[in-house]
Amino acid sequence: MTTQWMLNTHGNPLGAVRHFTDAIWQTLGIEKMIAPLNGHSEHTGPHILQHPAEISDINPFTPLMPLNAAKMVPALLREATPGKAAAMLRPCEMRTLVEMSKHEGFTLDGLLTICVDCLGTLPADEYRWRAERKSSSSELSQEALQFSRQGGIVRYRYRAACQVCISPEATLADINIGILGLPVRQAVLITIADAELAKKLNLSELAETEFDAELLETHERVTARLVQRSENTRERIANGLGGLLPANVSALVEQLNHCGDCNTCMNVCPLCDIHYPQRDEKGHLIESEAMRWLISCAGCGMCEQACPQHLPLSIIFNHIQSQLASEFDYRAGVSFDQQLIQFFTDPR
Repeated sequence: MTTQWMLNTHGNPLGAVRHFTDAIWQTLGIEKMIAPLNGHSEHTGPHILQHPAEISDINPFTPLMPLNAAKMVPALLREATPGKAAAMLRPCEMRTLVEMSKHEGFTLDGLLTICVDCLGTLPADEYRWRAERKSSSSELSQEALQFSRQGGIVRYRYRAACQVCISPEATLADINIGILGLPVRQAVLITIADAELAKKLNLSELAETEFDAELLETHERVTARLVQRSENTRERIANGLGGLLPANVSALVEQLNHCGDCNTCMNVCPLCDIHYPQRDEKGHLIESEAMRWLISCAGCGMCEQACPQHLPLSIIFNHIQSQLASEFDYRAGVSFDQQLIQFFTDPR
């Protein structure tokens, strides 16, 4: 049974989330946690925390995503005591983790997941440029939080992947933290699917206020508007690219084969850490392997961010994935229960 509470922030949403995270750590006896840090130039991006004192520097609202934190989870699970590991993720990272869990030999047993609504992330150079003009490293995230009730700042500032994001809403994690459409200086939404976990955390005392149905409705309405806006953006970009987009999986595989031995897009993809798309004896990417990869794509945009040819991979992969989703009735990262499509190996 899903449990929902409003976590009072008392004018400091980041501080409230840190306090809540510390309570989770202490109550559950967490040993290691993946979490995004505050955005200092020397500590940008997700790190593995090993002591609760480090929680004072986490910041899930930092508008920067140098890597998909799901890529760090396999190592975390190997190193941490079962049941004592946690990961704080963005929605696209959570979707990635959902898809990773469907591959043979990989399980999320013993991992506590925390997902936070995403306000969007900036290209790295844009982030650095803006951060240099602020008095503190957290000022950019504070600026973004000011617009959480409207769903964030104008989206053209964001990375291409964020502009076409499937959904910025925190879902499917053990603990989901909602901020979209909410007056975050007053409260944020805490959703926990497992009643036993909510009881163990003593959520009623920690959050203090039962969820507000009107605020929950606003949260859902703003999220739906953002999802629709991203869909419109995808359609507009796809129409603008026209014939430059690969017509189908075969055309995309051919395009990737022309990249030679680069493989950068696969090397940065967490899904490929679990199942790396194989090539035939001629060095050509096997089409069925590419289909298995693409149908699980969570849209994090790490591939485009790393591509040395600066290809618009977010919209290209989304375009092909939409075809596969329609053909096989499969949506990446929306359910742990939906079985991953198994494709036959190309006999070439």
